[in-house]
Amino acid sequence: MPVPILLAAWLLVSVSSLPVTADSLPGYSEDAYATCSACHLPDGVGIPGAFPPVRGRAAAIAGLDGGREYLATVVSYGLMGTIDVAGSQYFGVMAGNAGALSAEEIAAALNYTVFELNDEVAADIDPFTAEEIENVQLGTSAKSPATAGEMRVRLVTDNGDQWP
Repeated sequence: MPVPILLAAWLLVSVSSLPVTADSLPGYSEDAYATCSACHLPDGVGIPGAFPPVRGRAAAIAGLDGGREYLATVVSYGLMGTIDVAGSQYFGVMAGNAGALSAEEIAAALNYTVFELNDEVAADIDPFTAEEIENVQLGTSAKSPATAGEMRVRLVTDNGDQWP
């Protein structure tokens, strides 16, 4: 098994065992992003070749038609396959968080990523809500990392030059 995948598994197990409560997630705090930061790093720049950057990208994706549903699906159920981010290819499986995080916690993590890890103002994007996350989760028939992979292919094709 490649070292990045082993590292990701170890980090996921380590971070997912930390206690997270709704009280520890005030708004868009960095605490909401703690599970994500294990791989994507606290500043969202990722690790080249292992974990793609989310900084500045989540806001751009959220602004695309279907982007919000995609982001909610990725954080809830994970992502697998080969993806190209800023000219670098990443291949692997990101574990989903629907079993470890509540819809409120997933919304808070996405809001932190969109609004705090964005180098531009994301004023035209509405904050994610727990209700929105729950609706995406209820509407997702195949709750697996492959679902987000298929969504990503469609979004990249549909959005061409606008895809970050």
